[in-house]
Amino acid sequence: MKTYLFTHPEKITQQQLEQELLPQLPEWRREQVLKFKFLSGQVLCAKAFLLLKDGLEKDFGISGPITFQYLEHSKPVLKEYPHIHFNLSHCKKGVLCVIDDKNEVGCDIEIIDRNISDALLSRCCNEAELSKIKGAADPSIEFIKLWTMKEAVLKAVGIGLVDDLPNVLTAELLSTMEVCTTVYDELGFVCSTCVSKTK
Repeated sequence: MKTYLFTHPEKITQQQLEQELLPQLPEWRREQVLKFKFLSGQVLCAKAFLLLKDGLEKDFGISGPITFQYLEHSKPVLKEYPHIHFNLSHCKKGVLCVIDDKNEVGCDIEIIDRNISDALLSRCCNEAELSKIKGAADPSIEFIKLWTMKEAVLKAVGIGLVDDLPNVLTAELLSTMEVCTTVYDELGFVCSTCVSKTK
């Protein structure tokens, strides 16, 4: 699995978006980008596609046109290259992309929010996770780590967010996955990536 990260999207100006990013996009992706009302959303959408495009060319030798198709639960796949697995995620501080040519992948990037409510914790975490969060040096970071892990795993298996979030990270499911979580405290976000283990 190859991982690609773009940071500081706020540094991209409207002029850079129009003159540098949009011309690199196929028409269908430009339309998606321009559906976002604000510059920040447009930049994130454009950079997510360009991270994927650049990664495909650099590490997988794919330089032709690409088009997304969407499976159940909105999981994107490449119409022209069904053997390539990828996933994209973005938050207001960065964009994350993962690509693999053998196994399913998932990823998530989230800003570090220091205002995690008890209601959110109880809705998303089981007792063991709550105990780990409360015992952590920085409970908010510990929660975001768990959240991004859950979302990356669910995206890898192609089911998106589920109702039973407290019980997502079962030992059985994790035994089929390789999950990596990185805290970028100075940049204000946490990333998790996940790849299915080769059978």
